[in-house]
Amino acid sequence: MPRWPLLLLCGCAGSHLLRVENDVLRARNASLESRVAELELRAPDPRDYAREVDLSVVHEFLGRAGYDNTLVTTGAGHVELDWHGKNANFGVTIRYFPNANVVFLATDDYLDLKDATSTESVVLLLVQLAALNYDLLVGKFQLNPESGEILFSMELHVEDGLGYATLAGAFRDLCEMADAKKPDLDQAIAGLGL
Repeated sequence: MPRWPLLLLCGCAGSHLLRVENDVLRARNASLESRVAELELRAPDPRDYAREVDLSVVHEFLGRAGYDNTLVTTGAGHVELDWHGKNANFGVTIRYFPNANVVFLATDDYLDLKDATSTESVVLLLVQLAALNYDLLVGKFQLNPESGEILFSMELHVEDGLGYATLAGAFRDLCEMADAKKPDLDQAIAGLGL
């Protein structure tokens, strides 16, 4: 039997196989394009995420969240805000440490050890701060031993960038927690509960 009919049959089979393969690839392409379109719809607004973090990003995000704040550019720079809560009014300072990739949020004029009525109230307050820090998942109370200032702080690690919702939520959580704990700390510093 001559070889050319066999070659002709192989050529036909190859053409049919290519058509089937193309149909499979088209279907796979359509599925992938549909998935890409779905992911693009779910992607966050690029304005809600900053890959490059600096204080101007913090200032802009907090302003968009409705928090009136001031960007201070002197020295190392920081952002300042005032919080007026149910139990306390205090300031908040936000600093950015680029070498550590950390945004640091801390209360200002929150509580001062100098307001303690006695040595016993200082001990009670310090014990209460240690207990609170043990229970808290996010944030911590700190004492500046030189000035006697007590503050509540939180750190955001931003090596991968900073999200609008993350910063706004962290700021709100910091202020609400500090506000909620203020009456108990005021009682301890006054020596009540001894």
